[in-house]
Amino acid sequence: MRHLIMLLLLCLLSCQAPEQPEATTAALLFVGTYTKKEAHVDGKAEGINCLEADGPGWSAEATTPGIINPSYLTIDEERSLLYAVSEIGPDVDSSGQVVAYQILADGQLKELNRQATHGFAPCYVSLHPDGSSVLVANYVGGTVAVLPRRPDGSLSPASDTLQFTGSGPHAEQEASHPHCILPGPGGQFVFVADKGTDRIEVLNWETAEGQASLSRQSGITVQAGAGPRHLAFHPKQRWLYLINELDATVNAYTLDPATGNLQLLQSITTLPESYQGQNTCADIHLSPDGTYLYASNRGHNSLAIYKVLPDGRLEARGHASTAGEFPRNFLMHPNGKQVLVANQNSDNIVVFDRDTTDGSLSVSEILPSPTPVCLKLYRP
Repeated sequence: MRHLIMLLLLCLLSCQAPEQPEATTAALLFVGTYTKKEAHVDGKAEGINCLEADGPGWSAEATTPGIINPSYLTIDEERSLLYAVSEIGPDVDSSGQVVAYQILADGQLKELNRQATHGFAPCYVSLHPDGSSVLVANYVGGTVAVLPRRPDGSLSPASDTLQFTGSGPHAEQEASHPHCILPGPGGQFVFVADKGTDRIEVLNWETAEGQASLSRQSGITVQAGAGPRHLAFHPKQRWLYLINELDATVNAYTLDPATGNLQLLQSITTLPESYQGQNTCADIHLSPDGTYLYASNRGHNSLAIYKVLPDGRLEARGHASTAGEFPRNFLMHPNGKQVLVANQNSDNIVVFDRDTTDGSLSVSEILPSPTPVCLKLYRP
């Protein structure tokens, strides 16, 4: 009788136990890299690398070869698509390229196709929010391109290209060098940071008969020799932030959403007053709630930390060492609790825990990764 009672109790407990959630695919971290020795970098990677969230940390998962210098990436998470520039010059082909991939469950990438970018050394790729097109900035040649997307995510030849001209006072500003192309909120305007001309170009996004194109709307000239590089839009307010590569500053602007016009609020250094060494800046991101902004220093090898004030201006809150050399792109985790930094010249990715109250960073993990440049998170 006692055994029968115990059996009944076990059955009852089993029936009342909560259902276990279905297993889900872990988050994947895709790493854009340099695979080829160039004048500015000794590329050591074999393609696009993929890491998988492994409990509290990350572990290597897959490598997709067959692409030269996939230095910058963007992901369409909803459709499991990844787009990568192939940052090549005339020694390799007649144009730079952008490659379309399908993201597979194991982190492998299935190439769909590739198209010419109508310039050399493409260094930035983004998606227009209407889903129709991929946008590419060519560092060499002064051009940006619009490449329509087909229903399967592959790319059609460019529907439009736009040429920029000009120069600046710095030795690296002998010609136009578009370094970032990023649609603004809503996608009505597209913004281009041109390192060579000290300009932020504001472009109209136009569609006619299913074809997208760009035309000049307005733009502004920044301080001479600044070298505009990357842009970041505030997630809640009408503010735009620009990191300048050559003079190590961040500029804050108000943005008129009706016209795309920008008005300067502030320009602030990314470096401590005591620092006297060489430095160039690379990337810029805001925390998901928009309360803090971070900017990467190559030379000082740090992330500058700023508090975003109620009027959009920035207040310096110190620096965090990147625990590696020559930090390029970095990634703010959507939960706001981690920051991942790609240290190109020390071949590592550093994971930081982030204090969401004061914005401070502390190293939690250092991952080996050959010449990492760009980090993009994919959450199936």
